[in-house]
Amino acid sequence: MLLYTENLTKKYGRQEAEIIALDHVEISVKKGEFLSIMGASGSGKSTLLNLLGGLDYPTEGKVLYHNRNIFDMDDDMISDFRLKTIGFIFQSYNLIPELSVRENILLPKSIAREKQDEDRISEIVDALGLSDRLNHLPQQLSGGQQQRVAIARALVNQPEILLCDEPTGNLDKKAGENVMQLLKMLNNTYGITIVMITHDPALAGETTRTIHISDGRIVR
Repeated sequence: MLLYTENLTKKYGRQEAEIIALDHVEISVKKGEFLSIMGASGSGKSTLLNLLGGLDYPTEGKVLYHNRNIFDMDDDMISDFRLKTIGFIFQSYNLIPELSVRENILLPKSIAREKQDEDRISEIVDALGLSDRLNHLPQQLSGGQQQRVAIARALVNQPEILLCDEPTGNLDKKAGENVMQLLKMLNNTYGITIVMITHDPALAGETTRTIHISDGRIVR
C-alpha cells in the first residue's frame, strides 16, 4: 500500500469546547489510484487531506507512506516529503501575482534549490496547454488557465502523489470538466496517484474509488 492511515484523529479545543474533526479514520491509497473523498462542509475531508500531505499534525494516529509514519520524520525530512513526494492543488490556485506563469511553475524547484529540467518543464506545459502563456502574469489568465498553472507547479518536482482540494470549485462547468480531464490524463498516462476532495458526485463518479466522510468518520 502506498499511503494509509491508522486511527487518525484530529481534535481542536479542550473539554466542553473540544471539536473532533477526524475520529479514528483508517483509509488506504493504492499506487496509481484516483481516489475521491466526498462529504459535506465541516465533515473533515480537508483536515484529512492536510494530514495526508503532512501540512498538519494529528492528535492521535499515523499516516504511513511506504509503511513509515511521516510524523516520525524530523522537520527537514517532512518538509522534503511535502516538497518532493506530494503535489498540492488547491481550490484558490495560490499563485504569486508578481511572478510570471513560468516563475510560478518553477517555484518548487527554486525552493528545493534544484536545477531546472527544461525537457520536463516543456513536457508539462505542452501537456497542459500553457506554452503560449509562460510570460503572462496570473491576473492575465482565466480561472481555468490559472488552475492549469497550479497543476503544472504541483508536477514540476515529479511527485508520486497529487492531493487536490476541490480543484474545480472556483471554475465554471466547462473549465471544471477540462481540469478533471487533465487529472484523469495524469493518472492514466503517467500513473500519478491522486486523492481529490470534491462535492460533485459527477466528478467523483469519474474516479476509480470514492470514500464518503461525515462528522469526521468514514461512513462508506
